[in-house]
Amino acid sequence: MNNLQKLIKLRGLTIRDLAQEINQEYHTTQKVIKRAKYKRSDGSFGVRSNIAVEDGVAKFLGLTHSQVWGKDASRHVKKLIRKEIAAQVKQQGKQLSEQYLLDANCNNHQV
Repeated sequence: MNNLQKLIKLRGLTIRDLAQEINQEYHTTQKVIKRAKYKRSDGSFGVRSNIAVEDGVAKFLGLTHSQVWGKDASRHVKKLIRKEIAAQVKQQGKQLSEQYLLDANCNNHQV
């Protein structure tokens, strides 16, 4: 699983969800996101690319095309992964505190 796939999963989405959000076909979106390879007529391999999918994904993530698909893409996507993890940790911490540290009368009790 590449970093882009991890980010999509962390956000609670599937590639199918993302394809619908950016108004693109599922299989095309899946192949572009997975960076699927294909065999060219000369026997060499290329990586699936579709500018509409790439632009749609970048816009959905709030990044530019080069930030998601360029040479420094890994750095930008990892930054978003870190932010998503931090947000989820914060939210989960809040939920656990509310569930276990606050009584029915909303009074804090220290143990």
